Amino acid sequence: MNPQLIQLTERALSQIEPMAAQDWAPAESIRRQLNWCLAFARGEEAKPAPGSFSMGMIATREFDMYGDQPELALLINQIQREVESAV
Repeated sequence: MNPQLIQLTERALSQIEPMAAQDWAPAESIRRQLNWCLAFARGEEAKPAPGSFSMGMIATREFDMYGDQPELALLINQIQREVESAV
């Protein structure tokens, strides 16, 4: 169990959920990956990793380069780095 990663992931999910609820494909992909990361951080039995993580790249493109939420992009990239180093 990784409490810090849980907190970061829950914070990112709270921002992504409304976007994914609007059927926005980039947010849906990020949400799927964040949900896997949350299960991993909680130590739950999760399905195998969803392949190569792409949520950081998607977040950078959608929220930093073309959007107005660079903090969210940084948060998602931080979560991806932490999970990749732990897997």
